Amino acid sequence: MATERFSDEEITARAQQLADEQGPGWEEILAEERAGKDTAEIKYWRGLALQQLEAEQPTFSPTVLEVEDSTPKTVGLD
Repeated sequence: MATERFSDEEITARAQQLADEQGPGWEEILAEERAGKDTAEIKYWRGLALQQLEAEQPTFSPTVLEVEDSTPKTVGLD
């Protein structure tokens, strides 16, 4: 699940923090996984962590060239 901007370690650390603050706790989730129970919970917390990390990133206004590149061009409509 690592992305260009975030490493697996960053995502897991945030997932652990979120699970400890809002959920059953990271250790309980890991214990259930070790016992062979549902692993979807780890995916849920990691996904939530990634969303939160991405939301915290500063957004930059597009450059003039980026806007020009994404603007549809009209050709031959004189």
